Amino acid sequence: MPEIAVTDARRPGLTLSRVLDTQRPLTIPIKGRCRADERVRVPLISHLISGDLWAGAEIATLHLLEALNRLAECDVRAVVLNEGTLAGALRKADIETEVVPESSRGFPSLARAVRRALAGSDLVHAHRYKETALAVLSGRPWVATQHGRPEPFSGLGGLRMRAYIGLDLTLKRQLARRVVAVSQEVEDWLRTRIGPGRSIHLGNGIEDPARTISAPDWAKRPGRVGILARLTPVKGIELAIDSLAQTEDLELEIVGDGPLREALEARVRDHGNSLVRRVEFVGFDPAPLPRVANWRALMVTSHHEGHPVSVMESLALGTPVLSGPLRGVEAMLKGEGGWILPDRRPETWSEQLQQMVGLEDRVGNELSHQARSRFTSTFGAERAAQAMLSLYREAMPSHQPAPAARPQREPAASR
Repeated sequence: MPEIAVTDARRPGLTLSRVLDTQRPLTIPIKGRCRADERVRVPLISHLISGDLWAGAEIATLHLLEALNRLAECDVRAVVLNEGTLAGALRKADIETEVVPESSRGFPSLARAVRRALAGSDLVHAHRYKETALAVLSGRPWVATQHGRPEPFSGLGGLRMRAYIGLDLTLKRQLARRVVAVSQEVEDWLRTRIGPGRSIHLGNGIEDPARTISAPDWAKRPGRVGILARLTPVKGIELAIDSLAQTEDLELEIVGDGPLREALEARVRDHGNSLVRRVEFVGFDPAPLPRVANWRALMVTSHHEGHPVSVMESLALGTPVLSGPLRGVEAMLKGEGGWILPDRRPETWSEQLQQMVGLEDRVGNELSHQARSRFTSTFGAERAAQAMLSLYREAMPSHQPAPAARPQREPAASR
């Protein structure tokens, strides 16, 4: 009889005649369900995330899902509340993705739709406060990630946000199986609010961008530093502008967009034409890393950071990091691949920038190599995925059958 191909990517070359010629039962993997033999069941982990932004939390979640998707011990999928950059990136990475649009629904309707989407999940992983409430209403066991401390809000919006955060922390304290904090600082903040038994510190990891992006030697890069961030108050970008105004010749690229863009552009103009010529507002760039690979340093001027993806990307490309006194960033560097400054005074920052410009080529290249080594030893996506998988095993109900391995998947390309 003619051979008929069975279309299962995880069983390449399988044909119907081969199936009929064997006495062994055919087992085709089905996500999140018992397979032909209960012993080969793997759990289905569903990530629930808004996807309305494309910032550090979304990028970190994408990299985590890519790495988890290659592991043999679980299946993963994403339920996203908004069509956008994240949903598109997840599909491109071959992550099973379902968009449940929140914009066209009230909250009760959204909760019902999300509950249907999460049915059959062995564990739900929620990101941010709205997703926490939806995870509770899904009826599935759940964990959450605290990507950072809440940003400050004022006025009526501040009152509303404090109510949301209060509800979020209450649900995490009473109902979450575990809550992941992306830095030790965030865990310290979280532990006092939900108790020490539920929080755990697990840092982010990312795919290595150096696989697809070639970074020149530090000494061959132009005299340019950069910011990679949303233009919001918590990022403190005015510090970068004011400090660069006290230097000569050094250029600044500001990659990102947000509500403060006009105010920041006006601040540059206030410093005069010399600075206007040296500062570029790039706006949102969906693929900013070739720029980062040509900077002498990434400036992290934030008032608060958890475990910023931009720092990991910068280290991976051999771009040293210049940061203020941020515990999360200091813990990431551990004295290698950059500088932690003691305060937020523009004079302190401009002095360090001038010293950086004056570095001998050999010293600058060594600093760049330290940054790269710091990334490869600590921040790979596979390491983060294995740590998260261990947490999933701990968080799933005790009667969960032990998962067995399925074929390892090929690595996906870096973002």
